[in-house]
Amino acid sequence: MRRRWVLIGAAVAAVVVAAVVANPFGTEAAPSAADDPSAVPVETTEVTRRDLTTDKEFQATVTFGESWVLHTDATGVVTGSHDEGEVVGYGEELIRIDDKPVVLARGDMPMYRELAKVDTSSRDDAGNRRKRQTGDDVAQLQRFLLDAGFDANGRLAADGTFGGVTESALKDWQKAVGLGVTGKVDSAQIVFAPQPVRIASADRVGDAFSELEVDPTDAEVQVDTNTRDRGFLPEGASVVVRLPDTDDALDGVVASQQETQDDSGSTVWRTTIVTDPAIDPALTATSATVEVTRVVAEDVLTVPVAALLALAEGGYAVETVGGDGATTLVGVEVGEVADGIAEIDGNIAEGDEVVVPG
Repeated sequence: MRRRWVLIGAAVAAVVVAAVVANPFGTEAAPSAADDPSAVPVETTEVTRRDLTTDKEFQATVTFGESWVLHTDATGVVTGSHDEGEVVGYGEELIRIDDKPVVLARGDMPMYRELAKVDTSSRDDAGNRRKRQTGDDVAQLQRFLLDAGFDANGRLAADGTFGGVTESALKDWQKAVGLGVTGKVDSAQIVFAPQPVRIASADRVGDAFSELEVDPTDAEVQVDTNTRDRGFLPEGASVVVRLPDTDDALDGVVASQQETQDDSGSTVWRTTIVTDPAIDPALTATSATVEVTRVVAEDVLTVPVAALLALAEGGYAVETVGGDGATTLVGVEVGEVADGIAEIDGNIAEGDEVVVPG
């Protein structure tokens, strides 16, 4: 923004000016007065070419997804537990009950039966010779033992059949973690899950064990908007996520947007945002702020809204300043307006100087 001494023409005096928006730009020092006695000082600025953007802020919710209860047959008194928000990985203790660990293992199939070596020389109630246990759950157990480093001196394979080698590797593991060395295992000792888990809630030490609630480890940020504002958050849009009680800003990307209903039954557009870096699973806050900048017009000529003059006959003009200080009204079409800046089109060029009424 500059201050110029210009000659005010009669045409300009006839302009009816609409409500003028306060000038958002700073000013430079004024030059010396012009020699012409009819010249008056005014503020001017240049027509610029730019992307026209607008900023918006949304209140958001931080969620770790839908929680679930891990099934275990363990019973007794809780002697060790995690705090809410702690992440448990494969091979780590989920909880200790009666001073015995319940360990998390990788697998899609739950531990639905006791796994053990079957005496194939014995017969069942129908008189049939018993067969060894086989199945995907056995293979899961074998993979867990291999990943944990218990391979029965290199003899164990994840072949899905529970035999003497699997029993030997299992006993080695049970001894190492402080469980009874039985060669048998059930969900009181190992719980399978398809991913590491975050502790959502757990019984306190000293309580009788009831259940272990967990949720996914990856946080999501969710924003509910109305139809008008959903355009600020299209899939793939970049945003900034700010968490409470911190100045840190996390980069985020809109992962999805879908129509749903909020708790009151109103229809909203729910936007899911993922951050990089990921939000710390230990976070217990449930709120966040999402900031987004939206491009409303690309590569357009712009002026401050305060530079627009409403004409008596309708439409708008800007008052351009020539090299000699004389001003001329130039009619323009007004496009998008954002944050005090207007898109214009007409017989005007980037770099032209226009008057901004004070």
